[in-house]
Amino acid sequence: MRAMQAEEAENIPEALAYFERAAAVGGEYTEEIREIIKQYYDALGITKDNTGSFSFRFLSDVGFYGLHYAEFGRGRVSENGGDLFASASAFVDYSVGDWIHSLGVAFVSEWFFANDKMPVLDTNDWTLAPGLEYSLVSNSLLLDVGLDFNVNDEGSLKLSGYGWLEYDFYRLDKQRIGAAAMGYYRDDGPASAALYVAWHRTEPFGFSWSVYLGAKYEADYMVDILDFVEQSNTDCVRDMWGNCVDQYVGSVIPFENYWANCVAVHGDSVCADTKNGILQTYIDDAMAKQQEAWENMQNTPEVEFSTYWSRWVGPTLRAKLTYMFRNRISIEAKFNLFGGTLVDGASEEYEKMGKFSGTWGLMFQWNPSWFTLYLGVEQLYLNYWLPDTLKDYFPGSSLLTSGKAGVKVEF
Repeated sequence: MRAMQAEEAENIPEALAYFERAAAVGGEYTEEIREIIKQYYDALGITKDNTGSFSFRFLSDVGFYGLHYAEFGRGRVSENGGDLFASASAFVDYSVGDWIHSLGVAFVSEWFFANDKMPVLDTNDWTLAPGLEYSLVSNSLLLDVGLDFNVNDEGSLKLSGYGWLEYDFYRLDKQRIGAAAMGYYRDDGPASAALYVAWHRTEPFGFSWSVYLGAKYEADYMVDILDFVEQSNTDCVRDMWGNCVDQYVGSVIPFENYWANCVAVHGDSVCADTKNGILQTYIDDAMAKQQEAWENMQNTPEVEFSTYWSRWVGPTLRAKLTYMFRNRISIEAKFNLFGGTLVDGASEEYEKMGKFSGTWGLMFQWNPSWFTLYLGVEQLYLNYWLPDTLKDYFPGSSLLTSGKAGVKVEF
């Protein structure tokens, strides 16, 4: 913004100085800024040598997330909670020729509160993730890789790594077309990888967008609940409908419909009122019974609770649309969609599963100078297509809604 103001005032040395500072910092418009700098040097007849230069930058983000989680299909779940989020990172950038190398260290932490009222979502009290990051940027290439050390209140340490590679094959004015690849892995899951065709349009003001279309692979640990049911049903006491009701299965399998239990006593309108807390008492009771059953399972050598690495593949689409006003207020809409088929299940029944996951959100931001204020809402939706044998053990769909507000700092 300052460089463009200097341009309007025809102060070329000041404009060029600001453009070079912006390029050294790096960010969403780095490639466009470096192209502007090149045009300046060509017009001025100046040849820039390949002597490298260092610069430093600091970024921070502090915010609040209000959470609402709901499940539908297997029983009704409605939970509310919150999350305080904070991050801080420092980078050293080395610029030489058309290349910028960045090496940084980051600390990301979250504190969840009222999570005792969210037993189904099941969050930790707090998490901390120090990490290392390296990026390489040129006129047509972007490489970003990192490693995080995830620690939580239970004292466990899990490593996770990620990478993003993007290359532009074609550039026209303010538009770029290229290809991108990403990967993510965490010790205890999940893992993902994707290949995309990418299309970008970048404007300092007005509409800008990024669109990625491709194929994605996802993997995560999943409980083999059918194997557990089979082991549990080998020798047990059954009720009049044929369901196992011994000490291991009765409170977990089949799933206890706490919504139906509440409605049978209080009626729909009372149970649907999230303010009176009546439905929550039935949820808490069901969760307590499940916890007791899980403890019994782990103390019972005859019944093993097994997990396996489930693998999903399918098409994916992610996009971001931004409108930037001249007063530095912006509106950003984004979504990330994935439709997957389970291709490597514990049995043929699991391989009949399919899922659709989607993340979408709207964000308002104001960036007057070195800080940015933001306010927005985001939803994460997950829907399963299930065979009859699994409908009692997976929710048909779930929705996590988060309202967020905070401030970002960069200098």
